[in-house]
Amino acid sequence: MFYIGIDWADDHHDIYIIDEEGSKIDSFRIEHNPKGLSFLRERIRSLQVSKSQLLFAIETHKNLLVDFLLDEGYTIYSINPKSVDRYRDRYRVSGAKDDTFDAMVLANIIRTDREQHRAIIPNSDLARELKVLTIDEQRLVRLKTRLINQLQACLKDYYPSALELFSQIDQEITLDFLLKFPCPATISVKELKKFLEKHHYPQAEEKAQEVYNKLSGHQIFVEELTIRTKSRLMLTLVKHLKMLLSELSEYQKEITRLFEKHSDSGIFKSLPGAGEKMSPRLLTEIGDNRDRYQEAKNLQCDAGTSPVTIKSGKMKVVHMRLACRKSFKNTLYQYSFSSMNESIWAKRYYEEQRKKGKTHTEALRALGNKWLKIIFYLWKNNVKYNEDRHFADIMRCQLKEVKTFPLT
Repeated sequence: MFYIGIDWADDHHDIYIIDEEGSKIDSFRIEHNPKGLSFLRERIRSLQVSKSQLLFAIETHKNLLVDFLLDEGYTIYSINPKSVDRYRDRYRVSGAKDDTFDAMVLANIIRTDREQHRAIIPNSDLARELKVLTIDEQRLVRLKTRLINQLQACLKDYYPSALELFSQIDQEITLDFLLKFPCPATISVKELKKFLEKHHYPQAEEKAQEVYNKLSGHQIFVEELTIRTKSRLMLTLVKHLKMLLSELSEYQKEITRLFEKHSDSGIFKSLPGAGEKMSPRLLTEIGDNRDRYQEAKNLQCDAGTSPVTIKSGKMKVVHMRLACRKSFKNTLYQYSFSSMNESIWAKRYYEEQRKKGKTHTEALRALGNKWLKIIFYLWKNNVKYNEDRHFADIMRCQLKEVKTFPLT
């Protein structure tokens, strides 16, 4: 058995290979390019052992190097950087470090304590593609929020009345209005009515009069130079926002298409309150490889809903788990909130937690912890959620005073 530690970087990677006894077999650096990856492949093959006899350790679970090694069929352990930092003290208490040293530490981690870490278990290609799309979509949503905030700030500087004309700023009619009427000038009711009718706005005549009254009323004085400069910025922001909204719509269509093709889609669609947004995100966070999680506790720890207990002597402290996948934690938090609109037991459970003195966030985290037990059961057994059946099980357990999975 050989253990290979990789200290990765953007443009190069340091490789350190040791055997069962911890003796150094090889050490070298490769460039992050096709030539470097080919050199790594050949150097590993020169060890003349089967792929099952080679274990890799690296401080990330996603990049082109990891994808390359997984495609080659190797077993890779993703080691948390915090764990690596603690392991360094076993070899150098001085704090001195370099890339080769870190690669050596990584190799020794899986040599001595690999049972404490999990190997990367890839999902199906469909689930992986869906995960990348959902992650990128959420990044674009955050970008949209920033653009909206910038647009609102810009309008407040020279055209504050425009913010009061329509219910939302990130909708087509609002953005088109700003493009057509970028300056706080007097606009006739006829022009406004024509604009609204073009966008099929209901009760266009009444709305046109309402908009006219707001625009023709008393306004805060704004200098011409401010209007000229800020209107230019506003038009730029609106054009970017319109393009981004269009792309987000296309992203959602593609996510929905791929999600419908996945065999696990029915499980996550059956969850109350998940909808077209949360269902794909939950699927991608959990994945479709049933070997990844052996029990619900693993899933709860990964999502950060399972609390951490610190005990020493008579002292006992329970606090929120910080070491978790933040994207999973955020997705579950949002789902727990939306589930209360369609699930009777979820709403009741949340209210019970609030009565116990827990904050809104703590109550939602506790609800998410409950949901993960249910979702794990559904996911492992490939069955859909049934609210009536689950509620009946809760009532039955209360009557019998028996705790049965997945209700506990």
